[in-house]
Amino acid sequence: MALRKAQAARQAGSSVFKLDASQLLWLVVSVVGLFPLIVLALLALIVLLVIFAMAGGSQLTSASSDPSDTGGQTSRLNALIELSGGDGRGTFDPTKVPDEDLVAPIRAAAKECDLLTPVILAAQIDYASGFDADKEGPQGRKGLSQLAPEVFDEFGADDDDSGEASVLDAEDSIHAHARYFCHLAERTEQLRKDKKVVGDHLSLTLMAWDIGLETVEAQGGMPVLALGAYPFQVRGLFAKYTTTGDEDPDSDTAPGDPDQEPEPDDDSTTAPPGPDGTDTDETAVLSEAQFTAMFPHRNSFYTYAGLTDAMAKFPAFAGTGDEQTRKRELAAFLANINHESGGLVHVEEINQAAWGNYCDAGQPYGCPAGQTAYHGRGPIQLSWNTNYKAAGDALGLDLLHQPDLVRDDPSVAWQTALWFWMTQTGAGRMTAHSAITGGGGFGETIRTINGALECGGGNPAQVQARVEAYQRFAADLGVDPGDESTLRC
Repeated sequence: MALRKAQAARQAGSSVFKLDASQLLWLVVSVVGLFPLIVLALLALIVLLVIFAMAGGSQLTSASSDPSDTGGQTSRLNALIELSGGDGRGTFDPTKVPDEDLVAPIRAAAKECDLLTPVILAAQIDYASGFDADKEGPQGRKGLSQLAPEVFDEFGADDDDSGEASVLDAEDSIHAHARYFCHLAERTEQLRKDKKVVGDHLSLTLMAWDIGLETVEAQGGMPVLALGAYPFQVRGLFAKYTTTGDEDPDSDTAPGDPDQEPEPDDDSTTAPPGPDGTDTDETAVLSEAQFTAMFPHRNSFYTYAGLTDAMAKFPAFAGTGDEQTRKRELAAFLANINHESGGLVHVEEINQAAWGNYCDAGQPYGCPAGQTAYHGRGPIQLSWNTNYKAAGDALGLDLLHQPDLVRDDPSVAWQTALWFWMTQTGAGRMTAHSAITGGGGFGETIRTINGALECGGGNPAQVQARVEAYQRFAADLGVDPGDESTLRC
């Protein structure tokens, strides 16, 4: 009996693993039929793995709410933004604008604030109306930018000097668009500084344009990348209005007008001086000869080329408002960096005994370059690990680990000074850029840069030295320094 059971078991087992011809044929046909499904499943798995790798492994985050998450998250964010259309800071291609009469207003309006560019403005208008100035949309929205009535009432003006501000006037609509965008940019940047929202500045501003500031704040910014949302729809149009390196768009020049010289692209605010030392562009308010005369004892490290290279990266600097405002801003900047660097003589802080005082070890990223590595460097004497990290993040440089770049590279040194000038409120209530372009006056730039020590009677001699330098540089540039009551803090 036991023998028969053993034999039966062996026969049953062999029947499982030994296939006859018909069974083998059926198996082959089944596998071949499932092959496309298997391939599709593998491809889907690969795509998911790539997405999760870029997003940090768990979700598609646009920016980390954890301030200690630095390099890796920033790289993933930049990669995703680049894939979705970039930041709109490429060279504007005016030939893609359907109506050539709109090119000049777009260029002019895009100077309203640092974040806005002609590419961004054109892409938003394209998305809103397809450049149909007569379009009327839902909820009373009208014109090129489809602004709501209450928005135009607040930000609209008679920019085309027609005698009436109208949302259906193309130029009025474009400038109102720019003012509203820059208002949102200022508000979203403050929300970022207050750590109330996460996301890159442009995406948050475009979100606020689409769904309102209150909603952006309520949902904490853009914690999850929604690729179908308005910011990424607009970014998808950036390439259309960005010229490639092989193209040479004719800026603001009517076709067939051989006598009209094309204007330089506004994305490069400071043009190099001509052979006689004069400016070749109306926005280039400082020639190399003037710069040399202003700083006769400057360290050779502080080059004019380094300054103009840095200015090209901040096109709104000395490029916002009328010619008088642009020259005042340049004079104010030069006066303050003259004071901070001893007339552009000192590249590093001369009091080496104080070099160890600028490490805020309480920050999650610490002071990886060393306790004494974050002392003052450059024309505005950038100091503290927090500022080196923030400036580096904004400029795309690892200044937290390589602070000596500010000492070794003239362009980087100037860039850090302009970064602070354009984006930081310091001890004041506004950026130094806004102080001049918004009517605050030179005194407010002092408050921003060193108000905690100099303003309110703290050090009148230092304030007076800055004021005298500003008045001197303003005279060199041929501009009135402004009302005397605005010069001190």
